[in-house]
Amino acid sequence: MQHVIAPSGRRSWLVFALSVAALATFAATPRVARAADEHPQELPYTSPSEVPQLDAAAMAAPRKVVLIADEALSPRLVQLNEGEHVAWLSYSKIPSQIVFDRDTAKSMICHSLVNFTIKDAEIVSGDIHAGEFASFCELKPGRYKYMVRRPNTGSNAASARGRLEGEIIVTAKEEGKK
Repeated sequence: MQHVIAPSGRRSWLVFALSVAALATFAATPRVARAADEHPQELPYTSPSEVPQLDAAAMAAPRKVVLIADEALSPRLVQLNEGEHVAWLSYSKIPSQIVFDRDTAKSMICHSLVNFTIKDAEIVSGDIHAGEFASFCELKPGRYKYMVRRPNTGSNAASARGRLEGEIIVTAKEEGKK
């Protein structure tokens, strides 16, 4: 007795065999080990008051974080060591922009601005909505004033300030600690 396989049956068998071979090859391929992500998945904070406060562990990281609330920055004064960065995380219901004087660009240690542009006499971030963040280049040692501006306060104007002021102080590393 001879079995006759129809052309469509041969194709089905071939497709099945190739699928099994591909699956076996994929299963036998060694996986690439990925390094553990050391960045916090969320920023820990406590909010016993209207302005959330970062936990001490988050403040000890090489990146300092400023929380943007409707009425204040926390902390308003950020002290960095040379090599550290600053980031802003918004908890405000109104989109905010981080604004530096254009002269600050002379003290930046980066090759390009990400999410910041130079407009007129200012370095301005894009709009930062609630839950979003922006970070800035490393700065040379010095003192830098900035503001958080809310260009479109709209109907929420009574519940949030249109402008908040902050400051960053970057201190130089000691020669022996580089």
